[in-house]
Amino acid sequence: MCKATKVAWIGALLFTLLLIGSYFYLSWSLRHMKIGEPFAALFQRLLGPAEVVGAVAGAHEKCSFAIDSSSIGNRETEAEMSFVATMPGLYRTRFGSAPSAISDLSKLPEFERPDSLNGHAFLRDCSLYAGPAGAFAVSCGRSRPSAPDIAAFVRSAPPVQKFNMLGSSEILYVPPPKC
Repeated sequence: MCKATKVAWIGALLFTLLLIGSYFYLSWSLRHMKIGEPFAALFQRLLGPAEVVGAVAGAHEKCSFAIDSSSIGNRETEAEMSFVATMPGLYRTRFGSAPSAISDLSKLPEFERPDSLNGHAFLRDCSLYAGPAGAFAVSCGRSRPSAPDIAAFVRSAPPVQKFNMLGSSEILYVPPPKC
């Protein structure tokens, strides 16, 4: 065998050994890899909300109601009301009881800074009216109906989540879930 062929065979053998060694080193290091401290806090911050959302999503499979999402007024105000209407489910899952007022929602991390969220001041501009058996109504905007008017509406409302006009104000009624 000539010298060039020997060098080529030795080079190929060394390259093969290097590949095999790299494979075993990578597989060993991946099996024993630990996530460093800088990422642990990030994962803990993401895990909490993900668990709550998962619990709420699981509850919706068991407890549900009909939803009519057709618009009847100002779409921006309806979007605000829809956002606020998602929070009582998270609140109930996290704290075990329904919120009695919109100020209770400020305890949720997902609602902790509502004034900075898209420039809306939900605590100031919206109201949450808790009804019997878990039903509630949300109203946002400058003109909002009185609590007795909403209470009377909630007592006789159909079991469908939808936007309704109450006088000259628009509300989003959310019925109690059927379990």
